[in-house]
Amino acid sequence: MKSFQIKYNFFLSLFSLIVNKGKISDKDYQFKLEKYIGLNGDRTPMHIYYSKKKSNKTVIIFLGASPDGEKHKAINNLAKLITKFGYNVFIPRIPPLMDLDISNKNIDWITYLYNLLKKRNDIDSKNISTLGISYGGGMLLKASLKDEMHKEDSPKSMFLYGAGCNTETILNFITKGEFESNGKVSQVDPHDWGLTVFFHHFIDDIDFGFDNSNIKQVLQYRVNNEKIKAHKKLEELNKVEYNIANAIISGKINDEVQKIVDIIIKDKKDYIEDLSCKHICKDVSSKVFILHGANDNMIPFTESVQLNQLLPNSELLISFLFEHKGMSSKRSIFFKLKELIRLVQFLFKFHKFNAS
Repeated sequence: MKSFQIKYNFFLSLFSLIVNKGKISDKDYQFKLEKYIGLNGDRTPMHIYYSKKKSNKTVIIFLGASPDGEKHKAINNLAKLITKFGYNVFIPRIPPLMDLDISNKNIDWITYLYNLLKKRNDIDSKNISTLGISYGGGMLLKASLKDEMHKEDSPKSMFLYGAGCNTETILNFITKGEFESNGKVSQVDPHDWGLTVFFHHFIDDIDFGFDNSNIKQVLQYRVNNEKIKAHKKLEELNKVEYNIANAIISGKINDEVQKIVDIIIKDKKDYIEDLSCKHICKDVSSKVFILHGANDNMIPFTESVQLNQLLPNSELLISFLFEHKGMSSKRSIFFKLKELIRLVQFLFKFHKFNAS
């Protein structure tokens, strides 16, 4: 009876989320803004959502590469939803990821944060679940193997949403829009953000044959979500600069940009390979729940299929209800209901596992 009630509550909450287009009432949670001392010594923001239900269960959300950081609207809506099921949710800012630094230094931030948070009086160190979003998912898997997270009071479970597995296949997707599923190569229009993040990260390693400061400025405006400034600066560039910068921020790659990408991939092969988490998956002993949107045009769902194949103890759901940035609005209510049932069953497995 209790099991049915929990599933029913899951269904009602998610259905309400769809009908109300992501709007969630504040009656189920209490919000608090705090700051923690980061690895860099700075006071760093963290959002906390306490469940109105008396709870000893915690979810720590580790974000992906986004300038919105802990202010990301969809992530905060997700946190609010999670509180309805008796979890307290912590969303700490990770400065390198907010600056779109996709290097492995993020592993140190995640392990540092996990150990910092588990010592809090409002967290039961034996009832922590971790949620890795997008790029943060792969970093979370790597961090989970560090002694700080692996030996004592390790996460009860991990949840990955829209995560990547193999940097090589991700780069093939964001540049060419190609991904392989069941032996068949498919092609879609990739989101421009992936290519922007890639070039923003490697911009100082690229020899354009001329001063790249104008292109760098366009990218900086774009990653700061200052689209008007980005396009205004774009119009000031000469033809060569314009063709490169416009291709990057529009995601419509041309031959010139593809050549640059190919050179970076060749020159930075070892570095790019090290960014992948595919080679460490076999060593992850924690239970991992993997959710990916079938319509994700930032990181293809096939990345999560790879993760599920490589991880020893995992559950996978490819949902047609989601895109990379959240819930899709392009489907009929009847289709959404069908997908909602699948999602409820999957989330209930996660909840049941953590409640045991």
